[in-house]
Amino acid sequence: MLAKLKSIWTIGITVIALAGCSKSGSTGNPDDIASVITQGRWVIHYYLNQGKDETGNYAGYVFSFGNAGALSATVSSNTNAGTWTELVDSGKRKLVISWAGGGIPVVLLELEDDWILKSKSSTLIELTNGTDELHFMKQ
Repeated sequence: MLAKLKSIWTIGITVIALAGCSKSGSTGNPDDIASVITQGRWVIHYYLNQGKDETGNYAGYVFSFGNAGALSATVSSNTNAGTWTELVDSGKRKLVISWAGGGIPVVLLELEDDWILKSKSSTLIELTNGTDELHFMKQ
């Protein structure tokens, strides 16, 4: 009975440890979005929203993704704060974007979603939500 309890305890600790690996800011896995997105500043290279190219709405915006899940979008001298989280859901790596507080521009609110990773390199991250496309390019 004691051996069975130890096995259950070991399995429980392993599950908890593995669950912690998908938090934002995790850079231990080369598949992680965090291993790239936390390096430098990013601009929207392409945004297709409901079949319409809306990339131009983000001209001048610069995005920074912090190691602890902090997100900022700056245009001119205006900075908007938000959060980002990386997770794996149904075997798909996702980037979840959320904005904090009031007065967030509509163009930023349109980016709030669970974005599925299509591809990533050190300079380009391509995301989709099934119908829309969002591409970040390193500045």
